[in-house]
Amino acid sequence: MNASGPKERATFSIDSAVKETLENQVPKNKRSRFVEEAIAKALKDAAKERALKMIRELKPGSTGGESLTDVLRRIRQEMDGRPEDILEGRKK
Repeated sequence: MNASGPKERATFSIDSAVKETLENQVPKNKRSRFVEEAIAKALKDAAKERALKMIRELKPGSTGGESLTDVLRRIRQEMDGRPEDILEGRKK
């Protein structure tokens, strides 16, 4: 993950054993990036899990006649904001 924009300080608590392991395994000058990337990955994984849950919970006929592929494409486009031809790799 590439960092973009200004950094902001965050304050949160973590288990002492996790902190100790982090300090033992990750050099001091690389910890912020390590934690940032770990949080970003966890957030992406959580979003993916929510999307999969939504797909699993779709009831037959709840798509108004749209195929599941079309529903997912529409949702992806709405969330992403990019035109369909770019999302499908037909245009850069």
